[in-house]
Amino acid sequence: MPPTCSNGHPGFLITLDGPSGVGKTTCSRLLCAILTASGLPAVRTTQPSDSPIGSLARSGTHDFHGLALTCLVAADRYHHIATVIEPELQAGRVVVCDRYVPSAFVLDRLDGADLEFITHLYRHALRADLAVFLLGDPEVCLRRAQERGTYSRFHHGELAAAETERALFAETAEQFRATGTPTLIHQIGHADAGEVAAALAEQITTAIAARPHPLPRAR
Repeated sequence: MPPTCSNGHPGFLITLDGPSGVGKTTCSRLLCAILTASGLPAVRTTQPSDSPIGSLARSGTHDFHGLALTCLVAADRYHHIATVIEPELQAGRVVVCDRYVPSAFVLDRLDGADLEFITHLYRHALRADLAVFLLGDPEVCLRRAQERGTYSRFHHGELAAAETERALFAETAEQFRATGTPTLIHQIGHADAGEVAAALAEQITTAIAARPHPLPRAR
């Protein structure tokens, strides 16, 4: 099951997860720009991170497998939370994170880690204030991922693999929602990244406005 620890910070953590090729990276950049333009103090980050641990994990998917890669990515995730995400949240900022814990419940399972192990590994992870799941047509996602380049061995699959990945993300989204994490499942359909980001921004600003303590406006 997903992490359930409470946050207790003045900021707002938004995470974006979904299958390869669904448009998370482009959408996260556009979303952060929209939120900033609206006056919110938004920053964007990504996992694996740009730290030495994250760089090793990002470039090592062909060298590391199974639990070794699972633990390496988890180490980067906890380091990233402690050194980047939590300080930004404590400063009252909106953090938009491209990939977060939900991806572990998909990619690590595809790599052989069982659900109980992943759940235990992330039991201390900071819970998102809003976990966004982007879901799209597996054929479209597969084509986009292939056009972008297969820099990770997780991008080498065919249509059946893309369908399995999407199904696991849909399942994980429902699991996160069931454990109390505020969850938004967005079907991208035929919308482009700008339209998806705009739709998400509208729902996110509504969620932020509903908080008992408002965020500071960006200067």
